[in-house]
Amino acid sequence: MEHIYPIMPLLYMPALRELTTRPLEPSEKNLVYSLCALTSTHMSGKINLAPGPEVWDAAARFFLNECILVRQSYDFVEDKSFYAISSSYFVSTAFFELNQNRKSWYYLREALTMGQDIGFHDESTYRDLPTEEALCRRRTFWILYVTERSFAILRNKPLTLSKTPRFPNTLHEYEAPEIHSGFLQLINTYNVLDSSFVDTWNEYTQAKISISTYTALQARLKINHPISMALISTQKADILVTQQWLRLVVWQSSMRQGLLSSISADESMTFHYPFVIAHSLLGAISSLPITAVDVHGMGIFEKIFEIANTMLDVIQACGPSIERIQYGVFQDPLSVFIRTLSATPRSQKQYASLLLEKVSLKPEISRLSNSPLSGSLTLKNLSLEGQDIIETNNCTITSISPELPGANQWQGRIVAEIQDSTESKFIEENKSQADETRNGSSSLNEAKLASWMSDMDREILEPHPCKTEGL
Repeated sequence: MEHIYPIMPLLYMPALRELTTRPLEPSEKNLVYSLCALTSTHMSGKINLAPGPEVWDAAARFFLNECILVRQSYDFVEDKSFYAISSSYFVSTAFFELNQNRKSWYYLREALTMGQDIGFHDESTYRDLPTEEALCRRRTFWILYVTERSFAILRNKPLTLSKTPRFPNTLHEYEAPEIHSGFLQLINTYNVLDSSFVDTWNEYTQAKISISTYTALQARLKINHPISMALISTQKADILVTQQWLRLVVWQSSMRQGLLSSISADESMTFHYPFVIAHSLLGAISSLPITAVDVHGMGIFEKIFEIANTMLDVIQACGPSIERIQYGVFQDPLSVFIRTLSATPRSQKQYASLLLEKVSLKPEISRLSNSPLSGSLTLKNLSLEGQDIIETNNCTITSISPELPGANQWQGRIVAEIQDSTESKFIEENKSQADETRNGSSSLNEAKLASWMSDMDREILEPHPCKTEGL
């Protein structure tokens, strides 16, 4: 709990410790097993492990099974305790870390439904609660609010929370002030995008959003709040990455509505704006220890991947020279993104290898690398030491487990959607294109790619206009 509590300060720790001193009721066992499952999945994603991640995954599944068995031993549906809601959220998060998104969504909706049933969205229900319980309930409501919005944007899911209680305005006596401050700032970051924006994003409404609204949203997300300087590193990582990811989401929404222009006076309404976002993101994460990132699990790596993936799409459309000459993104942003996404065995397998695969299928976008690594851009050079390396599909992938990554495919749009490994559906158009690229005359092996990129370093690149049809 030492690393998880600052980013999920939902439980009253003295009450949790008291559970270890006596026999547990079924609702309490349910909570403990769900918390053990969540902790195990976070251990699986740590950088240096003994034992390996597959052992922690097995432990997480064991605790999840025990949690479900306990629920079957009593009338869980009638359990109106705060512990029941919390356990469903922890189970949802654990399944998300195990890349089982359908189950994660199911248990998130379960937590939302049970919370709404006891009225945790209604301010009047907090009036007579003890101070500690009221604070835990408020925080749980708002963490579910934030999580539901993430799911709505990443997985095109509908929103259910409209009425909201007040923000929590107190903290537990044992907490450092920055835990409370960081929690509030995370809520405020998500609160920039209201339900009407999310409905437009998910195409639940045909209503158009004006350019002035988009620029106002970008301005709000661009503000560097002074409070962030007082936060602990894990909170900074969550807030700063989320902030940049939401800037990307707003940009993508404006792109979908055809509002971008190469000559816009507002930089956020131009085609190249993802480079600005990438620069801000890399600047933020480079100032933090990687452990501050990996503690958040796969959710934060997916946001980083979205930004990196979009950057590559824009490179393909606008040309690699735009990055070097105009925007000052790190000298070799691709390798920095790959390093970051290789921070844990799970993120490396699911995201870093996918990004390198994309580069191998579209070699022109790999030309942005002009560092000493440009001739050998592989996971062997960029990832963790001490892991086995295998060759597959013209790129190098680190062997994390006996299974290779599943049939994750890029969708036919800038926003990549990472589906469950057990639920992935092949996108035939992308699959045939990928096969043609691998097998046709344009396919490049690693040696050719290295040579080609090395030659590219000697070229003098001239900027050229964006090709908007690539977007």
